[in-house]
Amino acid sequence: MINFKWIALVTLISVILAACSGNETQSTKTYEVVKDVKIEHIHGLGYVGNKNELYLATHDGLVRYSDNKWYAITKNNHDYMGFQVVDKGFYSSGHPEHGSDLKNPLGLVKSTDEGESIKKLAFYGETDFHYLATGFISHTIYAINEAPNSLLDSGLYYTDDEGKTWTQSKMQGFSASSIGNIAAHPTESNMIGISTDKGLYLSDNNGDQFKVVSQAVPVTTLEFQEDSMLYFAMNDNSPELYKQDLVAQNMTKLSIPNQITSQNPIMFIASNPKNRDEITVITHKNDIYQTQDNGGTWKVLIKDGKVQ
Repeated sequence: MINFKWIALVTLISVILAACSGNETQSTKTYEVVKDVKIEHIHGLGYVGNKNELYLATHDGLVRYSDNKWYAITKNNHDYMGFQVVDKGFYSSGHPEHGSDLKNPLGLVKSTDEGESIKKLAFYGETDFHYLATGFISHTIYAINEAPNSLLDSGLYYTDDEGKTWTQSKMQGFSASSIGNIAAHPTESNMIGISTDKGLYLSDNNGDQFKVVSQAVPVTTLEFQEDSMLYFAMNDNSPELYKQDLVAQNMTKLSIPNQITSQNPIMFIASNPKNRDEITVITHKNDIYQTQDNGGTWKVLIKDGKVQ
C-alpha cells in the first residue's frame, strides 16, 4: 500500500492507494471583470476549449484571464478540485459553493460552457477527487481514489466513458511514497504521468506499469504536450523547468523567473494547445507567470495572488 498526504513545501502528497448519479445541471450567469482582489487556494489551471483563454480553479470559483484582463464567474462559485480542461470544456470534482443546494462533495462533474452549468457524472455527494488527469482530446479520465466509495476501492482508476465504468490500474514499478500531481496525454489515452519525490513516473499502458523517466529528484508537477512533457524538478534544491521528448527522452532546460525558488516552487503548469510556446505556471505563493516564447521571456500576471 502507498500512502498519500500533503507533505513539505513542494506539495508532495501521500494518499492511501490500494454509481453514477443523475444528469441535472445548474445554470449561472457569465463573467465579470475583477480588480484589486486576492486569489487564494488555486487548485488547477488550463486553457479551456480552443480559445486563448486561461482558466483558474480557485476556492471561490472559476477565474478567467483573457485580453489581458481578469474575470470571475458570477455564480456557481464552487470549490473545484482536480480541475482538468479539455477541448470542449472541463472535468472536475470538489465542493459546492456556500448556500448551494448541491450535495457535498460534487463527485465527478463536467461543464461544456465554461462553468455556466455543470453536469453530474459519478459519485455525486460521495467522493471528492483531489487528483484527476484528463486527456485534452481523448477525454480519458484518471482518478486517485483516496478512500473507498460505493463502487471503487482506494487506488488509481481510469474511465473512457465519463465515469460509467472504471478500471483499476495495477501500478507495477511505482515505488514512490509520495506524489505531487498526475497528468494525462492529450490524445494517447493509455499514457499517464505522475510527479513524485523520487522523480517523474511514466506509463504507456493505462498505469499498469510505470518507469522513472527523469532524474531521481523531487518533481512537483507536470503537463503533457503532444510530443513532450513539461515538468518542474528540484535538483539539489536548484529549481528547474524541463521539457522532455516523449520518444527520445531528451531534456531541454527552460529558463524561469528568479522568483521561482525551492521555497516558491511551481505547483501547476499549463500550455496553450493552440500555441505550445505559451506556457503559464503557478507557484506555491500564488505567483502566476506566463511566457509566449517557450521560456525565453516571462511576464508576471499575478503576484502573491493579487489581481491589480
